[in-house]
Amino acid sequence: MDYVQQKKVRFESDKLDDLSLELKDVREICSAKPMFTKFDGRDQIYGAVVVTSNSVNVVGPEQIQLPRDQLTGITPGGKREIDLWSGKLDLGLNLQAGNTKQVTLNASGELARRTPATQLLLTYLGNFGKVDETQNANNHRINFSYDVRLNRDWFVRPVQAEYYRDQLANTAHRATLGVGVGYYIFDRDTLEWKVAAGPGYQYTQFETVGPGEDDRVSTPAAVFQTSLKADVTRRLTFNETFTATLASEQAGLYSHHMVTSLEFEIKRFLDLDLSLVWDYLQNPQTEANGVVPVKTDLRLTLGMGVKF
Repeated sequence: MDYVQQKKVRFESDKLDDLSLELKDVREICSAKPMFTKFDGRDQIYGAVVVTSNSVNVVGPEQIQLPRDQLTGITPGGKREIDLWSGKLDLGLNLQAGNTKQVTLNASGELARRTPATQLLLTYLGNFGKVDETQNANNHRINFSYDVRLNRDWFVRPVQAEYYRDQLANTAHRATLGVGVGYYIFDRDTLEWKVAAGPGYQYTQFETVGPGEDDRVSTPAAVFQTSLKADVTRRLTFNETFTATLASEQAGLYSHHMVTSLEFEIKRFLDLDLSLVWDYLQNPQTEANGVVPVKTDLRLTLGMGVKF
């Protein structure tokens, strides 16, 4: 066994290569060497580990036996930094020729560093499209968050940040920075649902504005986020992330970003993903030509995802 994190057991084997299993599918684990074991609400304990169907036994300077459902993670001493990282890259491309020439490119990525007590998450979502050489989509969104788990239910978010750009929605740049506190509503092998909220600061620069209007807005903000992950079957996973932001009226007052996706595992490192993205801004900034951008933007994408 290499490690146990996020309810997954990772093995490295010369015969089986790298193998990742759901913890719920593993009946017993015996470590070949001492490891660091983390339980809910306790400091890490170092020693040989035996995990049975009901309990976790650690034998070392301190000997302890606790129920298996209190296990947060198991990490070897001297673990390579690269083993803490994981990621995924999705790409969707649609080409159409004939009476109408259309190109649509959707790209998303995720990079995460996870330990038994912390999670660093960096995500990207971008869309680019042209119809008959006229651009009809060009937006980019980058999110960053860092969570520190206090116990089985609560975590703090010392930093959360978002950068967003959508020229066609009259947003040249929008950056949001904040902090938060979160709670796990469910934290099971096949179901994870957590919420987080906190104060922040938002800066927006518009592409164009009317005569005499300021093209930059700085405002306090409040951010709420909920994320849900559920295993429908062994190969089908449902994911949903919803982020809502309250800011000043000049910055749009209320906005939200929602991503709902179904991931079908074709191979261990390859997924087929269907995603629905819903962006909403209550008060879009009127452009210099008097046009008001549409409040709602919906996108349905189909793409292939590679996990690493």
